[in-house]
Amino acid sequence: MLNGMKKAYEKHLKAAFESGYTNAALSLSKMAKDKIFYNNFHLGFHKLDSDFLKQHGLYNRNGGNMLLTTEIFGDITGKSYLFLSDKEFEVLTAGVPESKDPKVNFKEEFSKEVDNILSASVITRLSNELKVKMYGDIPILVGKVNGEIEDIINDDFKDQGEEIYINSISFSFETQPVISPIFIWVVNTHTLNVLKPQPALL
Repeated sequence: MLNGMKKAYEKHLKAAFESGYTNAALSLSKMAKDKIFYNNFHLGFHKLDSDFLKQHGLYNRNGGNMLLTTEIFGDITGKSYLFLSDKEFEVLTAGVPESKDPKVNFKEEFSKEVDNILSASVITRLSNELKVKMYGDIPILVGKVNGEIEDIINDDFKDQGEEIYINSISFSFETQPVISPIFIWVVNTHTLNVLKPQPALL
């Protein structure tokens, strides 16, 4: 991809994601009954390899994290990743009762609903801002993961091409400063050609 085209895409995508994250933070605020903000700590195009995110410290959190993912399909494809530490999972699901049925985990089901709402909040704005059709699949609770985040992304996208676009944020809670869930979005760059006709790129 030409550098000039990359810069145009980055500008367009940055504005669209910011609109989406603002919407997601508002949705999460309503659910958590707390003031929630977001910090966009990393965005840009990356060549896929085993350590393409090593220099970005916020990606490499200590200990295992609960991972929830949502596949993005439509004119632009990709995937969102919501990482929750044990503490973050505990805080977000604090008001959810335990199930009497050992086969049902209400807290995990609630976390999937949180991911669904957050992803839908972003996708709605992305679709509107970019003037494309985008949809989110049913969220998947991958469970506890201990691997490096870049390895997980690399495994998911290595067959899709050599380069991806990443846009990542962390949420901050006004009354819970010790938690900061990470929300990562990865876009298949070969699907970005649908943006070419957009006036914002000219």
